[in-house]
Amino acid sequence: MDRPRRTARPPVRLIDTLSSSPPTTRPKRKTTQDAPIDSAEQLHTLLTSPKSALTTVDVSDIINAASWNMLSADSQNMLKALLPPTAFVGFTVSIDADHPSVADNDAMAVDSVPPANDVVDTSVFTDSHFLAAARTLQDHIYSGWMSDSHVQKVAKYEEGIRNGSLAAPWKDELWERNNGGPRPVTMPTNNGAVSSERAGEAAEIKLVTLAQEGVLQVGDIIVLRRNFSALDIIVEKDAIIQSIHPKTHALTVLLEPGTSTHLPAPLVSPDPSPPTGLTQEAVITSPTQLETALLDNDGRVERAKRPNGNAWKSMTVWRWRGTAPWEDVGDGRWGRENHGTLFYLRGTYYHER
Repeated sequence: MDRPRRTARPPVRLIDTLSSSPPTTRPKRKTTQDAPIDSAEQLHTLLTSPKSALTTVDVSDIINAASWNMLSADSQNMLKALLPPTAFVGFTVSIDADHPSVADNDAMAVDSVPPANDVVDTSVFTDSHFLAAARTLQDHIYSGWMSDSHVQKVAKYEEGIRNGSLAAPWKDELWERNNGGPRPVTMPTNNGAVSSERAGEAAEIKLVTLAQEGVLQVGDIIVLRRNFSALDIIVEKDAIIQSIHPKTHALTVLLEPGTSTHLPAPLVSPDPSPPTGLTQEAVITSPTQLETALLDNDGRVERAKRPNGNAWKSMTVWRWRGTAPWEDVGDGRWGRENHGTLFYLRGTYYHER
């Protein structure tokens, strides 16, 4: 049997196959040119975004005498209006007109806004006050205080403060909100007896005494605010003092049933109308009675689930400042302002009587 002969044909190599095959051409990916950057939008981002490049650079590298001289005359004139008089060459310190050393007020030089053609003293860009202000601006940008959303929040808050619809929370209320209510405090042994004695004497002052002495007045709104953290419920309800008994000084208050916070507008106006509908009257002589009546009217927290609390600290008194006329600012209390808790007013009356 003959042995098979090895073929003399050279083997087919992969590299030869690939080199002999025609090259494949891929279609070029279509590229679109980047849209032109709006200079105004870029400037807005630099001055407002917390990720702005201005927050990571040294202020002295971008604001200095060299960069100032690179600006056009028109740009320099616009920026000069923002600089104080001390930033210009030739500034001299003058004495105020009310200073006792000024003998002749008519001859005194008064500082004014420098004209646009004054020469800027470029050493102002290395002054410590200027650098501190510039770095403060960097901090504000990085913290998001220059962003559009934050500016809108500040504008809304300022408008609410002006028209009376918002009020900054009292420090003790804010602390209780963040810490789940008041905690017992252990007084030092040396001064504990004196402090307890003073607190005990102030605690003897009753609600009717405050009404008798004018601390509480007809037309005042007493606001209850209690945080039931275990139930995740915050109850806030208003009651207005309709009348004070001339002999017993008991308070007749108006309450609104349900979970609504504010009373109807006709009841809290400067010229209130008689109560109608579901509005209830209650005669109370202590904060605890009023707190119980308001919580019962709210109806969300049963009596068995109400932990013990200090009703004097849970209620604040809202009253108009100054004299009429008053206007309805839409806050549900006709522009009244927070005068403090009953606990604070009682303590103030005790120490000032």
